[in-house]
Amino acid sequence: MFQTLKRTSKIKVICICLFLAVFVAVYIYICKRDVVFRKIKDNGRFSFSVLLYDSDGAFADRFDSYQIIYDCKNKLLKVLKVNTETVVFKKKERARSLKTLFYENSKKGLGSAVDKFYLDLHEVIGNAASSDFYINMSFKTFNDMFGSDKNVKSLLAVNEFENKDLELLNCLETIERVLYLLPYRFFKIQKNYKYINTNIPKISLITLIFRIKKQRPILMFCDMPVKHVRMRTEPNKQDIEEFLDKIYYNDADINKKNVVIDIKNASRQPRMAEKITWLLRANKFDVLDWGSFHLVYDTTLIKDYKGNFTQALEISKILGTGKIVVSYNSSVYADINVFIGKDCKIYDTLDKKGDTNGKH
Repeated sequence: MFQTLKRTSKIKVICICLFLAVFVAVYIYICKRDVVFRKIKDNGRFSFSVLLYDSDGAFADRFDSYQIIYDCKNKLLKVLKVNTETVVFKKKERARSLKTLFYENSKKGLGSAVDKFYLDLHEVIGNAASSDFYINMSFKTFNDMFGSDKNVKSLLAVNEFENKDLELLNCLETIERVLYLLPYRFFKIQKNYKYINTNIPKISLITLIFRIKKQRPILMFCDMPVKHVRMRTEPNKQDIEEFLDKIYYNDADINKKNVVIDIKNASRQPRMAEKITWLLRANKFDVLDWGSFHLVYDTTLIKDYKGNFTQALEISKILGTGKIVVSYNSSVYADINVFIGKDCKIYDTLDKKGDTNGKH
């Protein structure tokens, strides 16, 4: 009996040792072949681009482009949404948008259209268009990986927006949902890998998915600075350069001790701008002005114009809601603009008094 137990214990020890040996061997194998891991180990960050295009007409000629920096040290995922309506200026050619040029070039060949797109993008945002890695795919492939989720499906189905802010909110919420779903769509991503044009090996893509899940980075969603001239969208070269230098490439969060805030009520709920003004002032924020907005937002939007991301996060925490968009604009007086959506619920003594009178 004693010998049998001793033999069983030896077998268990051997099995554990074998398991550990295999685990270590697999880990070493992955680390040697994982190009993303090596990049993170060397620099603590890496950059990649994501390009989504409509190849079969099912997504109403949508064309989305993102430049992304994954900063593992600070647990930050910086996503720059490229405005694909921005025109590209070329010698002896009429200025046309990134989107128009891509779909014109795609008629001659998808591969060359993608290559030319990144060359055109370099003309607009400079070296920010040059990433360590790239992921290019059609919306059909993207939909096959994530479209079974009702939230993603409904977000992708919307292609008309009342203004640019609502379009950005749609993109931001799509990214947040995809980040949440990544680990759960592991097998679908594996299955569709052959349809993705990328220089990230499958094993690196898999480890990246689980690394993002484990780290849960803060998402800093940024809008590309542009200006509107002669009924067209042009790159704002000065603001782009300042944005890249101060925010996109900068390790530290650029924020001022005292930020100036403007508040707009986009909820159609009475007194919301006034209530949030006093709430933020009670928390030592300098509210410059407040008033009503002509559109209704379902989601509260916090726009950071000068690179005060930490302050924007704090405002979101105080309100208990709010999606943050870094929309760098040096000509705007306010540092942060808060558009109060229908999701924001703030009550004060007047509301409680109304409740007792049966008015609410």
